[in-house]
Amino acid sequence: MAQLPPKKRKKRRVQLREAQRRRRARLKEESKSFLQIILSHDMLVALRQYSDSVGKPLHACAAELIERGLHGMQRLEFSQQQQDETDTGHRSPANGKYLPLGRPEPSAGDPQPGRSAGQMDLFAG
Repeated sequence: MAQLPPKKRKKRRVQLREAQRRRRARLKEESKSFLQIILSHDMLVALRQYSDSVGKPLHACAAELIERGLHGMQRLEFSQQQQDETDTGHRSPANGKYLPLGRPEPSAGDPQPGRSAGQMDLFAG
């Protein structure tokens, strides 16, 4: 393919540079609006304050806090699993049988597990 004349090449370079600038500006604006969409005003203010105090960009602080929360949830789930495993040895069997995780079999008169008496009345039908 033949090269374009110098004037057209320069014009094309300018067009590409402008398109890249507009794209970067659009992406920057979209990332700002994304945080504004998912966060309440109070949370956004708190995140900005945290960002200023640690000297990191807003998006980096948000990612860091999300990671901390996820790790905390994983630790909580792990400790609950360990608690369930240790509880299985301390429960007495119902009718000589254990259900998974050591829960005894519910009798016919017991409310469904996980629901309080008020919830039973609400969902009874």
